[in-house]
Amino acid sequence: MSEKPASSQALPLRTKLLFSTGDLSTSIPLAILMFFQLYFLTDVAGLRPDYAGWAVGLPRIWDAINDPLFGLLSDRIRTRWGRRRVLLLFGSVPLGLTFLFMWLVPPLGQVGMAVYYAIVFILFDTAFTVVHVGYNSLTPELTSDYDERSSLNGYRMVFSISGTLGAIILATVLGWYISDQRTLYAVLGVGLGTISIIPPLIVFRITRERPAQELPEPMPLGAALSQTLGNQPFRMVMGLYLLSWTTASILAAVLVYFANYYLRVPDQANYFVLMAQGSAILFIPVVVLVSKKLDKRRAFVVGTVSWAVVLLGIFAVREGQVGLAYLLAGLSGLGIATAYVVPWSMIPDVVEYDQIRSGQRREGSYYAFASFFQKLATGLALWGMGQALALTGYITPDGSGPLPVQPEEAVQAIRYLIGPIPALLLILAILFAWRYPISRESHQATLDVLAARE
Repeated sequence: MSEKPASSQALPLRTKLLFSTGDLSTSIPLAILMFFQLYFLTDVAGLRPDYAGWAVGLPRIWDAINDPLFGLLSDRIRTRWGRRRVLLLFGSVPLGLTFLFMWLVPPLGQVGMAVYYAIVFILFDTAFTVVHVGYNSLTPELTSDYDERSSLNGYRMVFSISGTLGAIILATVLGWYISDQRTLYAVLGVGLGTISIIPPLIVFRITRERPAQELPEPMPLGAALSQTLGNQPFRMVMGLYLLSWTTASILAAVLVYFANYYLRVPDQANYFVLMAQGSAILFIPVVVLVSKKLDKRRAFVVGTVSWAVVLLGIFAVREGQVGLAYLLAGLSGLGIATAYVVPWSMIPDVVEYDQIRSGQRREGSYYAFASFFQKLATGLALWGMGQALALTGYITPDGSGPLPVQPEEAVQAIRYLIGPIPALLLILAILFAWRYPISRESHQATLDVLAARE
């Protein structure tokens, strides 16, 4: 028998709000990693840029295994807590603890530190995958309505970006009172690691899943993997998501360097981040509205085109034009909101497209691959930045004096990483979006078929 699709009724506001808190447990750690991990490794821990790039890049090999593995296994879990909720229950504490250890500086040499950060990152990534897959896989179970999913993901992304903003604000405020950078990041790790433990437990408490005895027998692992990768709409979503999230990851990581070494306003680096992320929250209702007026594919294209234009404008900013840089950071909010909201609202539709073919709801497999591509994008961005900075002669600060004057080649590499390179990635993302085949009408037809089967 096929599994019953989720209800198409509107979700209560309370459910949307409480469920959306779960995004804090992934957005807060991911935001700090995106914005500060490479900077922490090079300018605080003192790692060479190429070593730092490898410390965040090599763990992605484990990523290539653990995301699909946990996703496929989660579709097979049968416990009294359900398939997804059990992951939240047992993954929350390891997530917070491993995040803390990523922001300590051990008394080791260059190679020793690189190995330490790689190992801790692998442990964190495993806990992150468990929580991320469990949480996101619950989304399609809440509603099957095409537009209600856009609304739910709009609420989720408000919490997600708010988590990002809150983490950046906390880092900024702590920086006013803690002058020692190593102490600052250690305190930040303790605080945000503790906060990250709570949201998965809230979602565990307010959600329910179908009893294990009502679920069909899972398909063999090989067949499940083949079915997932053979899903053409899913491949299009992952293509546009990988490219747009790589863009977001590059921009998040390079903003600190851009403020420090090109605009030469190191004390304002976090404020550019707050401007971009704050405007993204304001643009989320716009993205949801455009998705309803047009459809998800066209909404993604509109938001992504605007983002590419803004990035080319940032590339054209000259030294001293700090006000213009703030304006463009604010205008980038539409593109950032699009990258947050639209791909995640597409994945539940893809799950039901698969359900017609397989007769099963396999949210775990699909959200696991989405998690993999999200982390792959961040890893590729940070690894590539580390290698680019090393090749252009980037000077690692010694932490005892003012920031060094970087070689012109390194400064120009930073400029290209904030403008033309991510703009090109966004153009490629649009090509994937244009080939995404699921519209509002075709999705409703899918739901009609599933209802007829029931």
